[in-house]
Amino acid sequence: MDRKSEKPLRLFVNPFAIWTHLALKTGEAMWASAHAAAVRANAPKVAVIPTAEAPQPKAKAPVRFKAAPKVRSKAKVRSKAKVKRRAKQRQG
Repeated sequence: MDRKSEKPLRLFVNPFAIWTHLALKTGEAMWASAHAAAVRANAPKVAVIPTAEAPQPKAKAPVRFKAAPKVRSKAKVRSKAKVKRRAKQRQG
């Protein structure tokens, strides 16, 4: 095992040097990310212009949304039953 390491012992390191190293690594990461985004953004885009021989695109049927099934709560069913009973009592 090598006795002399490349990095000094953390006990004797200048805190400003640690923050500087962190800032440089962060900047390097941001630079690499921006570079990758720029390369992707400037990539050539290819479009195909259909000719007369090309098949016509298939038209998709419009999607119809079904209404969710109505779920009646027990309380709602009971209240409707009460309303019907009261209406019958008033009539007869």
